[in-house]
Amino acid sequence: MDGSPQETSEASTSSKPLEAAWKEFGRDNPAGKALFKLYNKDAAKQIGNVYTNKNRALHEKKLATGWSPPPVAEPPKPKMEKPVVAVPKFPKRIDYECSRVQYIPRRRPLEVIRAEIDAEYERMRTAPQPPPSRAMLDDKEKGRLAELMRFRGKVPAVTPEQVAAASKAAPKKSEQQQLEEMFEQIVGEIEERRAFLRDLEAAGRLKLETVHIVRSEIQQRVADLQRVDALLQQYSAGSTAGAAGASPSR
Repeated sequence: MDGSPQETSEASTSSKPLEAAWKEFGRDNPAGKALFKLYNKDAAKQIGNVYTNKNRALHEKKLATGWSPPPVAEPPKPKMEKPVVAVPKFPKRIDYECSRVQYIPRRRPLEVIRAEIDAEYERMRTAPQPPPSRAMLDDKEKGRLAELMRFRGKVPAVTPEQVAAASKAAPKKSEQQQLEEMFEQIVGEIEERRAFLRDLEAAGRLKLETVHIVRSEIQQRVADLQRVDALLQQYSAGSTAGAAGASPSR
């Protein structure tokens, strides 16, 4: 109890069996595993270090005596063998003076083939034609089919020929009547452009460029209207003079 050397030696001798006791147990049970973890203290690592130091000391001792390790020979390089390709052998080509087709046996000559073709054509030409399976087309049916082909399957109610015939049959208008119709047409075009400007102004989309374009068109038509009006006045003056000259003779 007082820490004498005898007690210390007894404690050390009593602890040594405990330190080696873990070797008596296997590690296949919990007690053996616990003892191995407690007393092993990296025994495998320590043993490895001992062997390493021992081998290093032996190697240094050999080097001190003048020994040197033998040189390491380089491994031989592999030889590259040339690949062998099996190439099929073909017979040599034979040059014929004429075509090989001519050497085919039992080949008919050209004259025989032409004679057979001519005979077949003559037979088909002289063979009686079968009777028609339906009635023959008359002129009326041919005309109807021609009209369908002309207008691509839809014949209009009034054809261009009918319109031309109607215009020819209608009484021809005089120059004064044509001028009057032209006058009314020009007046309508002027009113149409003025209405267009009013609609744009009401919608708030009137632009200065559009105003200039439409006004120039209106001015051009007003000039045309003046020329037509002058011609109408000439016709009316001529008709008045003719009527005045004809009245005294009566």
